[in-house]
Amino acid sequence: MSFEELLECWRAEVSNKKKPGRRVSLFFNILRRARRNNKLRYLLWFRFAQYLHRKKGLRAAYARRLNQRLNLKYAVDISLDASIGPGLRIAHLPGIVISGYARIGRNLFIRQNSTIGIKTLGLERYQLEIGDNVSIGANSCIIGDTLSIGDNVTIGAMSLVNKSLPANSIYYTQRSGVLVEK
Repeated sequence: MSFEELLECWRAEVSNKKKPGRRVSLFFNILRRARRNNKLRYLLWFRFAQYLHRKKGLRAAYARRLNQRLNLKYAVDISLDASIGPGLRIAHLPGIVISGYARIGRNLFIRQNSTIGIKTLGLERYQLEIGDNVSIGANSCIIGDTLSIGDNVTIGAMSLVNKSLPANSIYYTQRSGVLVEK
């Protein structure tokens, strides 16, 4: 992740300024907004940790410690190795888990208690890809070793996704409400 990519992520996720302008005003806007909002503060520091992690050496070690502190404070476990495009939005922080093997496009909207992860440990290669403009409902799980989700997909709440989904689709797990009276 280059510094320009870091600024693009901060502009898309933390700042409300859409027009490119001076970096100084962008930084002040980011810091002001992050000070007031937990989700924006998490995204600010997570993206900074991702930036440092890609630099290797002592900066990567500091990034791992920073990510551990963020995990404990905000109850979110997003791996620094995960490739997530700009525009990550989180509805509610607690319970979000994203594996380091995930490759996610732009504008992911994820809600609380959702997991994106692998199924089998120890494989040589994983292919967990999620396209652009994907929305994931609360309490949903996307689990698989080779799984592809297309662009513009909406995944409903409490859904288990363990197969590939085509672009421009809506997916939800069918539930039947059975009431048993005593």
